[in-house]
Amino acid sequence: MIRFCLNGQWVEESDIDPNWTILRYLRTNKRQLAAKEGCAGGDCGACSILVGDLNPEGQFEYQAINGCIALLGSLHGKYVVTVEGLKEAEQLHPVQQAMVDKHGSQCGFCTPGIVSALTALHFNRSQQSATKVSDHDIHVALSGNLCRCTGYRSIMDAAHAMFEYPAPSEHAVINQASVVQFDPAAMKQGVQPSLESQGRHLYVPQSESELQELLASYPDAKIWAGGTDLGLEITQQFKQFDRIISLHQIASLKVVTQSQKEIRLGAMVTYSESEAVLAKSFPSFVQLIERIGSRQIRNLGTLGGNVANGSPIGDTPPVFFALNAKLVLASKQGEREIAIQDFYHGYKQTDLKSGEYLKAIVLPKLTPEQSLYIYKISKRKDDDISAVLMACVIEHNGKTITAARVACGGMAATPCHAVKTEQALMGKPFALSSFEKASDCIAQDFSPIKDVRATKEYRLTVAKNLVIKTGLECLGGQ
Repeated sequence: MIRFCLNGQWVEESDIDPNWTILRYLRTNKRQLAAKEGCAGGDCGACSILVGDLNPEGQFEYQAINGCIALLGSLHGKYVVTVEGLKEAEQLHPVQQAMVDKHGSQCGFCTPGIVSALTALHFNRSQQSATKVSDHDIHVALSGNLCRCTGYRSIMDAAHAMFEYPAPSEHAVINQASVVQFDPAAMKQGVQPSLESQGRHLYVPQSESELQELLASYPDAKIWAGGTDLGLEITQQFKQFDRIISLHQIASLKVVTQSQKEIRLGAMVTYSESEAVLAKSFPSFVQLIERIGSRQIRNLGTLGGNVANGSPIGDTPPVFFALNAKLVLASKQGEREIAIQDFYHGYKQTDLKSGEYLKAIVLPKLTPEQSLYIYKISKRKDDDISAVLMACVIEHNGKTITAARVACGGMAATPCHAVKTEQALMGKPFALSSFEKASDCIAQDFSPIKDVRATKEYRLTVAKNLVIKTGLECLGGQ
């Protein structure tokens, strides 16, 4: 059984297909029809809903997520609000009223998703008593919402105006889950979360020990973290999984710890949660994360999922390569640590053994002599897949390049180091000419494929130029 609060009413479900997404459940079982399926891939935002939970700081907040690719089983113990739950008697929510008054809707297909995304911004800022938002804040909030007919100016006007309206009362559904009232332990007490239907099972372990027992018993079960990639196998490839293990309730996989020398990130830390953690030590990494998917995707997707997925176009693995990250793998037999460059064996092939899972990612902090440079090349700036992603760590003493780590994604069957390029840089004068000469080695390091995103020649040319760009930026900082 799973239990969650939907628009102010507690719901318990047990006999539901574990492969059902939140959107399918809302529209089919609960007749909550405002959220819609547009792309079925987490790109258009028509399916956006609000999910409330405690953030890493222990404060209650709402996040907009893509209901079309998130599993129903991930909602256990959480608050869910759709646009149907925002209206209080005859009073519209401030975001809804602003959208009406500023003419922010025409056909209306995308409007509920836009309202959900802006309501998350409205609620969280109101909790912080920050009732002004910038254009950038709005752009980030709406980066996962497409509107094909209204035009964004009126939507932006509504977003700026939403704080001018009376706030929802304390009895409104959106406010029932205040920090004072929110008690995760009380909500989950006595419930062993799971779903079972027609021989298919969803397990939601509450601890790593439970996870280890499940994986020992069902080593072929599909592990579900954020599901931002895996969900597409259900919605677009029409796959069905007989056994799914959701990691959403395992608190230890969300822990972040720091020392003077390293940051340890639990595998279930989402992109959104990682931004504040990484901002001080790796600001360029945060700039990359802001370009991964949309805010809705970053609220769901996890760092561990991006690594364990094994995709050659995952955005974070090349950065972890450049930073010499280590991965902590665990199972019922214990834990082991492995360098990330030893984790990938081939396309979608990793070093995970039967019964193992990714527990944490350990990032060494940069020394004063080191700098991190990250470049994502894609057809559009936001919400797009990389044609080439390059991450470089350059270490120098002002005269000589003492160490260099250059890693790329999209250039081979796995993320990998540009070994010959690195060798061509190390020990050379700290000058642009050294980077220009080293860039010629890119063609020796990679033989990329041609696909819908780029040709082989384009990828090689871009990667070569990015090595030179790294030198320009590194030298420009002197």
